[in-house]
Amino acid sequence: MKKKAIMYVVLVVALAGGGTLMAMEGKDAVTVAASEKSALLAADSVNQTFQGVGGKVASIAVVEQQQVKKGDVLIQLDTTDIDLQIAKLEGDMEQAEVKIEQAQKSLDVQSEKIASQEKQYRLDLEAAQAAESLVVQGARSEDLKKQELAVEAAKQSAEAAEVAVETAKKNVTVAELAVKTKQSGADLAQTNYDRVKGLYDKGLAAKTDLESAENQLENAGAALETAKRQAEIAVNQVTAAEKQLAAADNAVSQQQTALDKMKAGATAEEKEQAHIKTEKAQEALNSIAQSKEEVANGQYNIDLLAKQKEALKIQYDTLKLQKERMTLVASADGKVTRIVPKIGEMVGTGGVGAVIETEQLYYEVYVSETDVADFEVGGQVKTHVKALKTDVEGTVKSIASAPQYASLRMSREKGLADLSSYIVRIEIARTPELLPGMTVEVKA
Repeated sequence: MKKKAIMYVVLVVALAGGGTLMAMEGKDAVTVAASEKSALLAADSVNQTFQGVGGKVASIAVVEQQQVKKGDVLIQLDTTDIDLQIAKLEGDMEQAEVKIEQAQKSLDVQSEKIASQEKQYRLDLEAAQAAESLVVQGARSEDLKKQELAVEAAKQSAEAAEVAVETAKKNVTVAELAVKTKQSGADLAQTNYDRVKGLYDKGLAAKTDLESAENQLENAGAALETAKRQAEIAVNQVTAAEKQLAAADNAVSQQQTALDKMKAGATAEEKEQAHIKTEKAQEALNSIAQSKEEVANGQYNIDLLAKQKEALKIQYDTLKLQKERMTLVASADGKVTRIVPKIGEMVGTGGVGAVIETEQLYYEVYVSETDVADFEVGGQVKTHVKALKTDVEGTVKSIASAPQYASLRMSREKGLADLSSYIVRIEIARTPELLPGMTVEVKA
């Protein structure tokens, strides 16, 4: 019994001492990590995923463990279907552009035509209104005076034309007398030539006499022809003068009729006709408004075609973007640690194509609130690499509060933490000697 009692006492003392030592030194993993400030090197791994696209793998440009640079092609999906869709949209956009150009040209021509018609219709309306006003109000005194002067001028022109006819007839008489005179001269020259020719043939006249007679005959003939042409011209002048006289007489009649009509005033029928012309001119001008509305509708149709083209362009840009995304490229420098699909396999939308281990090494240490002041973001930290037995420089990337379970606790204050912990992330430039998984320690 005495031995049992001693054993119980030793056991209680041992338990009490061990608990006390553990409570004082803290042998749990978090406490040890916080006191020693040691950690393992790690490297970021980035999943290379197909953004919003999927399809059959056409080719794989890399192998696992291969070093790649940002932007290097990793995997290419089959783009046959999307290429066909892009080609169709390109054709649709070209057709839409042609339709827009044709519609715009047609609308421009129509607009120019309407503008010209509107200008002409306004002029026609103003003319019709002026004519109707003149018909309704009658001729003004100054208009009557002008018309009387026009009648007088026409009469004077007729008188002058009559004088011209008489003069032309006298010229014909003179020309006919001249023809008779020249005919007599020609006959006499012919008789003289025949006489001299007979004497010359008998040897009784000199050759010079014959030549002289022949020249006289030719001159007389030419003078006769000239007189005949002048007679014909005189006759034509008479005809022309008579036509001018007839035209002048007709002008006198027209001007006199117009004067008589102005004095008498317009009839009821003429007034009605003038009013009808004004109404028709107004209706023609009103029709322009409808034509302009048609042009506006045509412009709306062009705008609609433009919107449709914009929608096609959006679809086209979307397909081009999807095609670009079907080529998976490295998002960062690093080493390909895993290639997920194989050639010919289908990759789902947003599926992972490869995993890249980046060049950036880092480690995280737990630091108590009493030591966190020794660190600042961007500051340099001397780090000891146990495996290499060397020190390297690290850069503090971030400092964040650690989860509550990582804080040091005691029994007082209802179990609340007595000392809060912080996670300090420190980045180290990668070298061939440094490898993920190596143990590092932060030198105080």
